[in-house]
Amino acid sequence: MKSQAYIELKKFDDELRLKYGRYIAGIDECGRGSLAGPLVAACVVLDERQVLEGVNDSKKLSPKKREELYDKIITSCISYGVTEISAEEIDEKGIQEANLNAMISSASKAIKYIDELPHLYVIDQGPKNSLKPQLMIPKADSTSLAVAAASVIAKVHHDRVLAKLHEEYPEYDLISNKGYITAKHKEAVQKYGLKYFHRKSYELK
Repeated sequence: MKSQAYIELKKFDDELRLKYGRYIAGIDECGRGSLAGPLVAACVVLDERQVLEGVNDSKKLSPKKREELYDKIITSCISYGVTEISAEEIDEKGIQEANLNAMISSASKAIKYIDELPHLYVIDQGPKNSLKPQLMIPKADSTSLAVAAASVIAKVHHDRVLAKLHEEYPEYDLISNKGYITAKHKEAVQKYGLKYFHRKSYELK
C-alpha cells in the first residue's frame, strides 16, 4: 500500500506533466553548509511510469532506507546525473557559483541519456540558473517526487564520500558529522588543522 506522502509527491509531479509534458527533472543538493567534503548535486528524470514507493525528502529517511532507495532510483529512473564540487573549488568560486555549477552539470549529465529534453526542471530554492523551463519552490524535496529522488541520490553520494574520507582521517569523525561542525569536529580541526577536504573560506564557528 502506498504511503500518503508518496501519493502526494507523485500527484504533484503528475499534475505538472499535464501542463508541461512527460519528463520531470528534479534537482537537489547536499553538503552546502558543511565545513568538510564536497557539495553534491543530483538530477533525476522521471515520467509517469516510475513507481518509487518509499521515496521522500532524504532528511525524513533513515540512512538504511536511503541506501535501499538509492539503488531503486538509479535502476528505475529515466536518467540521472551527479556532480561533486570540491572544497577547493568552493573556496575559489564561492558557494553560490559552486551550487550553480553543480546543478547545471548534474542536469547536463542526466539529459545525455534521454530522447528529448526534460519538459520541466523542478528545483529547490537556489541560485538563478539557465535551466528552462523550471519551477523553483521552497522545500521542493518534500513536494516533488523527482526532487525527493534527487535528494536521496545526492545525500547517499555525499555520505559515501565522507565515509571514505573518514577511513583515512578518523580523527575528524566525518562518518558521524557528515562534514558539518560539531564539538568533536571543531576540536579535531584545532588539534590537527584543516585538510584538503575542508573549506578554508568557511568560518569555524
